[in-house]
Amino acid sequence: MMNENEIHHLPSEGNLTPSEKWSNQTYDNDMETASPSPDFNEGQEAKEGLTFNWFNLLIGVGIFLSLSKSGNIFSDDFTVYPFFAIAVIIHELGHVIIGKSFGCYIKQIQVFFLSFISYKPKPSPESNSWRNITWSLGVLPLGGVTVFKSRKTRDEYYGDDMESYSQEMDMTAATSPYIEDKPAWQRLLISAAGVLFNFATFLILYLAIPIMSNECYDILWPLIAFSLILGLLNILPIYPLDGGAIVFALYEIIAGKKPSPGFTKVCGWIGFIFIVLFFWVFPEWLGNILNGLFKLLF
Repeated sequence: MMNENEIHHLPSEGNLTPSEKWSNQTYDNDMETASPSPDFNEGQEAKEGLTFNWFNLLIGVGIFLSLSKSGNIFSDDFTVYPFFAIAVIIHELGHVIIGKSFGCYIKQIQVFFLSFISYKPKPSPESNSWRNITWSLGVLPLGGVTVFKSRKTRDEYYGDDMESYSQEMDMTAATSPYIEDKPAWQRLLISAAGVLFNFATFLILYLAIPIMSNECYDILWPLIAFSLILGLLNILPIYPLDGGAIVFALYEIIAGKKPSPGFTKVCGWIGFIFIVLFFWVFPEWLGNILNGLFKLLF
């Protein structure tokens, strides 16, 4: 449910050019560390091919089993998780497809958290190719992550290559591959895309229920439910969920300036604490709300 791509949707400075924003921004390298999730590090490139993380697998299985036995968060019905994974993939593809349409480069897509297996295809010379995206699968079924390629400091990225550095500073928002260079309205659409893709999936399947056979309905019911749940939870105005990123983008559009980096970090940790309390410590609140909603719809 929690989605890390919004961590990379920090708004830009009003109508400044990318070169002006670069000189005024020092928070780009903090975007990964601003996230509560430990899975990603912009400075570490995944190895080409298939890689495993046995430590994450063992730790994740232990956490999963302990929480599923407590009944607080995970279901012991393992047949539902492939459908949840499909709903998460649809959600993340919404972010990716809209982001790529605006020229953003995608670094990684991860389904579930605490990744234990990753696949990086053979790189393509075309920087925005799907072949340059690393795909990862985690152990804990809590949602997914889309990591957009983000700026690094001049020394980290270019070293002494000042010519390439100068060329990048001359890029416009339209040609820049970095999401922080995009205007707020584009980042708003990218943030909202995952939720919209989930709602679209739910609506299509929901309208098709009357013509489904009982067997087909039994098979697709988990996907129908998870598509609605994932969309509803991510639209909550809590950072770093999609809804929180949408609120920040709306603020920038209205106020003409971005929230401060410190404020976004504080909001990220407050949101993370709220998510833990709401989904783990007091899940009966969520269960009662969802049960009431499903009674109305079905």
